[in-house]
Amino acid sequence: MTDLTVFLLHAFRTIARAVAETGVNAGLFRHPELISKTLKRRVSAELKRLGVLLRRLIFLMALQVELAPLTPRPVRNYFEKTEGDPKPRKAFFSVLPVPASEAPDFLHGPVIVPTRAPVPAAPLIARWEAMLDTLRYRQRRARCLARTIQRWKADGEARPFIAPIPKTHTMPAALGLVSGGLTVQLIEALKDWPSFDTS
Repeated sequence: MTDLTVFLLHAFRTIARAVAETGVNAGLFRHPELISKTLKRRVSAELKRLGVLLRRLIFLMALQVELAPLTPRPVRNYFEKTEGDPKPRKAFFSVLPVPASEAPDFLHGPVIVPTRAPVPAAPLIARWEAMLDTLRYRQRRARCLARTIQRWKADGEARPFIAPIPKTHTMPAALGLVSGGLTVQLIEALKDWPSFDTS
């Protein structure tokens, strides 16, 4: 496999800058309580598109990780009790009726006009911060994914299919180049995936 260090570094910097700029331009770093619906839709769409690129980057990094062979884990009987094991908790099932609440919007009829009120920003901020954390700990995530890929190969799973990302032409030039490069490099890296005869 070819050395992709320079490409991975460039792709990481480009994606990290795009993710950071998306949140900063929307003012998410100020932790607002409410944002407009339009802003939420625009930022959600951008984070979704960048999320695809980030997943592909980590997948490509995981394919580059060299791992030791899998060692078999010691067998443990779940039902056999040993000293010091905590007692299993019993599931709790409430028999009390659920208190009535306000009817959902779709039951009110066609008279309701959607409100133009702002929406909470907390879910969008949490998603943005989760992507930033993933970028920060990308090496750890790649190692964990490499173990999963190793198990997939050992179990005879089919090779993942990497489709081109749609609407790459609408991305900024740097992201478009990274998007195309990630697709090509992943297809190339997956060529040595073992194929198992199922007949």
